[in-house]
Amino acid sequence: MRITSVEAIPLWAAFADAFGSADQVPESLARPAFGMRKTPLGGQGGVIVRITTDAGGVGIGESMGRPGARGMAALINDVLAPMLIGEDPRHVRVHYEAMAEELRFAPMALSGVDIALWDLRARANGESLTQALGGAFRSTIDCYASPVPFHALPEDSAQAAQEFTAQGFTALKLKIGRGVETDLEHVAAIRGGIPPETRLLVDANGAYNVSEAIRLARRLVALDVYWLEEPVHPEYIDDLAAIRKRVDLPIASGEWLGSPYQFRDLIDAVDVVMPNITRCGGFTGFMRIAELAHARNVRIAPHGVGLGVGITAALHASSSIPNFLIYEYNQLFNPLRHTIMNEALKMSGGALQVPDGTGLGITLNTAALDRYRLV
Repeated sequence: MRITSVEAIPLWAAFADAFGSADQVPESLARPAFGMRKTPLGGQGGVIVRITTDAGGVGIGESMGRPGARGMAALINDVLAPMLIGEDPRHVRVHYEAMAEELRFAPMALSGVDIALWDLRARANGESLTQALGGAFRSTIDCYASPVPFHALPEDSAQAAQEFTAQGFTALKLKIGRGVETDLEHVAAIRGGIPPETRLLVDANGAYNVSEAIRLARRLVALDVYWLEEPVHPEYIDDLAAIRKRVDLPIASGEWLGSPYQFRDLIDAVDVVMPNITRCGGFTGFMRIAELAHARNVRIAPHGVGLGVGITAALHASSSIPNFLIYEYNQLFNPLRHTIMNEALKMSGGALQVPDGTGLGITLNTAALDRYRLV
């Protein structure tokens, strides 16, 4: 069996198209996080990878489209595809090492290719991705809705949180970073408006320094917050460790990191690491990170921004590791998320079901690919 083609398809769904114009896009959608205060989110993108073989096999994957889907697709089509044409697709780890060496600066690009190679291999063997990875620790994946919109008034943020719990979510995440006192007002309003058993997570997206973060975290404990994510810039690992030592609140980070080597340095500084499978090297990178974390008694809570292919990959990966905690099921408006595949995600009781079937257990919606393809 030999690889005959590797195709990366960049996709983009502009918010202006969905809302009529750019000035009609809600502020809570354009700037959902502290990090987007200067560069608003203009839409949702991603890169779908499709690999075919001379035996008629097809594998699909997804690479994160940030900061630009066209650029990410070009790295795959121009750099990685020539490396793989004519190779045996079953040698997944060998290909991972070669791709990581060539694109060490862009692990997002190799993520979609790695996912597609694993999908292809599992389909060829007639097994699910979970089986290919070694078996299932669980068949349903606990998840949280993210983000709860941060509105101007705390009571409006609380109302938005209640809408998520009404949909069956048992855990929610609020993106904070608007100032310590303002953050606390919104967290208190949400905490008081949702069931006490509902887990409430907060994410500052690196908005604070160490002293501010400690002051915030100590007051979040009294509001029964489940974790504090990225209280400082995610690359300030020593600062994360200092905060963790000073507060009785789990600290989470890692969504922006790519290689397992970056996570190796982070693991001793936090309680929870958050690899995104479309950014951290696909299944191969994700499983290495999970093993590193497991050896240090650190839990995995995958970052969940992306399209349906990446979500499905994350569900299989989360099923296959012992130290899984919870998955981020992003709810920010995204026309691509569910339309990109023919199968629907199944959620019940605040958990997503791991798809069955061979490989990822999903197929691509070619009409959606054609509609949102960047040319």
